[in-house]
Amino acid sequence: MRKLFLYICILLLANSSFSQSFFDDNKTEVFKKINISGSYRFFLQHREFVNPYITGVTAGDTAMLSKRAILVGDATQLPELTLNISANPSPSVAFGTDLTIWNQNTGEFDYFRGMQLGVNLYGSFKTDFGNYNVKTGGIHWVKLSRLTLKQFEGYNRYSLFERNPWDPQAKQLTKRYADYYQRGSVQQDERWGNQAFHGFAIDGAELPENFSFSFLYGKAQTNVSQFQEIDNSNYQESIQFANTQFYESLLPSFILAGQLKKKKKKGYLAFNTMNGYAYKDSLALETNNYSLHSASYNFELYDMQFIGEIAASKFNDMDYGTAIVSKLNFPVKYTFLPIALEYFYVGSGVYNNNSEIINTSIQDGISSDPTEGGVLQQNGSAIVGVGQLTNNRTGITLNSEFNIGKVKINFGQTISKELERITSNLTYGRKINSVTLSEFYRWQYVSNVGPYGRLSKVFRGAYETVTLDNKRNGEIAFDKYFNSFDLQAKYEYSFLKRKSYCFYLGSFNSAQSEASPFVVFDESAYIRQYTHQLENYLSVSDKTTITTYLGYERVIGNYETDIDDQSFMPRNQEAIGIGLGADIALTDNTALYIRHRYFSFEDRNFVLDNTDGHETTLEIKVNF
Repeated sequence: MRKLFLYICILLLANSSFSQSFFDDNKTEVFKKINISGSYRFFLQHREFVNPYITGVTAGDTAMLSKRAILVGDATQLPELTLNISANPSPSVAFGTDLTIWNQNTGEFDYFRGMQLGVNLYGSFKTDFGNYNVKTGGIHWVKLSRLTLKQFEGYNRYSLFERNPWDPQAKQLTKRYADYYQRGSVQQDERWGNQAFHGFAIDGAELPENFSFSFLYGKAQTNVSQFQEIDNSNYQESIQFANTQFYESLLPSFILAGQLKKKKKKGYLAFNTMNGYAYKDSLALETNNYSLHSASYNFELYDMQFIGEIAASKFNDMDYGTAIVSKLNFPVKYTFLPIALEYFYVGSGVYNNNSEIINTSIQDGISSDPTEGGVLQQNGSAIVGVGQLTNNRTGITLNSEFNIGKVKINFGQTISKELERITSNLTYGRKINSVTLSEFYRWQYVSNVGPYGRLSKVFRGAYETVTLDNKRNGEIAFDKYFNSFDLQAKYEYSFLKRKSYCFYLGSFNSAQSEASPFVVFDESAYIRQYTHQLENYLSVSDKTTITTYLGYERVIGNYETDIDDQSFMPRNQEAIGIGLGADIALTDNTALYIRHRYFSFEDRNFVLDNTDGHETTLEIKVNF
């Protein structure tokens, strides 16, 4: 009888309709409410040099990159497959996890990538005393304030031709370009403006008296500890140690940060704090400890908007430094054009690499070697874009916009000065073909490389270091002044009764020893940098958009900068980028992106800095 009963059960469960009904009826409410979404990205890149890039010169021997390279995967250490799993077991409780899968097609699956990958867990809870969100695990993207924890967003002046791995996609591919024309910004994913965080975070909102708070304990990208595989020869040989990895240091670095915010009718007032603790040696004798405490505000008065932050910062045993960022937005009724005017003062003792502030004045000792957990950032006396903050600098930024028919024009200018004479180095970022240049060093954050040892890589970018002849009697004899100016024009037109778009972006920068109200265009400037970018997005059908790109960059140095040993001339650089591509919608949630770029770098006075070639990328992105 038992065998007969078991046989009948197997037959019933084997029937698809019965088994589906059986398991559905017995499925718990929690599993019925599970949602799974995510994206998959396939990426293929082919690069071929006409003149191979010189990586360095040692004892007269010239090292070059291979003339041809093919990459399948991703050179940005970002996952190919992301799964977002969430559930709402009750109206007041939610939880979820983000699973990321990343593979270099080497035959191995290296799951641990520090801040790059991980398993995220989060939950939300509604109570009578507020709503709370808890985040733990792998990597989260968070922000507090400009001076504590945040990425620089700029003023929405950037190129759309070069696709980022994290760029979202819509059912209508032209929506991205239409949004950029109409709103001046495009839809971004959670990375935009946020900092990577690994650890424990809790947020509280809708608290009594309109208060909210955030608390963070864990790691930011500047204090990640490296994972290392355990050596079984030095540990007990047992299954519990197999395939196990540990932090290489038993004294890991971490951050402790938080925010308490009070919402007002038209704005808010917040108190913020960021505290970083890092050990530079295994005995905990050398540290990089810093703290920054600030008050930020946002309110309206007579239709004018006041936004700002005031901070005090301390690094190790140095004296406290002061930072002030204050912006005033004037409405059209006062100034005929909308004007945003910002004043900033960031002292030389202000330090926080997790904020919008670029450190140019403090020797922090953080390694630029990614195997040691460091992330290389631009340093020295940095030539930066409009509105970008660095320490040891003060200045003002002005931005405005207006329309002429269908042409939307916006512009911005920053005038700044260094507070103290600390370094004889200038740095500037390569703008045209910058991503291509950074990928010459795919998996390393190298510094002082290239044919003349003056190029350094950052994430999806590169910058160059200039040595100034500005010392007299062993002391830096001159101040440094900086000017930056951006001009953008956007135009919408019709092609075959479909909307198409054309964008222009010009950027002009200079650094010199005397103050100037405008960018300096003559040889009194140490460095002059001019860039032009012209893009066109032609909608040829409901599912296909043709993309084109033209970029041109000039960098000119005067005779107080590096001089070539053979030509006895300073920098005279030219970069050209010519691009052609297509966005093709395969289905509502799948798209194909093709980009081809001709790239060229040349310094007419430094003959080894001369390379050009072709690069083609193919990307398939699937949302589900």
